[in-house]
Amino acid sequence: MKNATILIFLPFFIISCQKKEVEAISMNQITTNYDTLIKRVKNDGNEDAYYELFYGFKDSNVAERTDSLMIYSKIMAQKFHYEKAYFDYFEAFAEKNDIKIDFGDYSKFDISKLNESTKKEATDWLKNMVKAKIITIEQYDSIKKQ
Repeated sequence: MKNATILIFLPFFIISCQKKEVEAISMNQITTNYDTLIKRVKNDGNEDAYYELFYGFKDSNVAERTDSLMIYSKIMAQKFHYEKAYFDYFEAFAEKNDIKIDFGDYSKFDISKLNESTKKEATDWLKNMVKAKIITIEQYDSIKKQ
């Protein structure tokens, strides 16, 4: 009886002791507490926390993604002068407002069909990019606004 019990439980013991496979974490999964990441972005301008939030938001639905990306990229751009965040903000803004953008060719930007308040938001952000020397005045001028 003792041997039978050992034989029954031995396979379970062996299986449970085998090395378990570690689930791969994709680049787009948030690995740090969400609130901690937000605090690091808002208070410290932490680029690693910003990237983790950024890629986490990329997995969200469009409305949540664009609004959240705009909030945290705006903080990183304006408060911490993080160049990439200026582009991230405008890219999220463009996605939210169905604007086709190509940062390689600003003349393809067309914000002329936006309503006046949305167009003002776009031009104000682009002017901020010029002021921060992220884009040139020539690039700004080549954008279709009228």
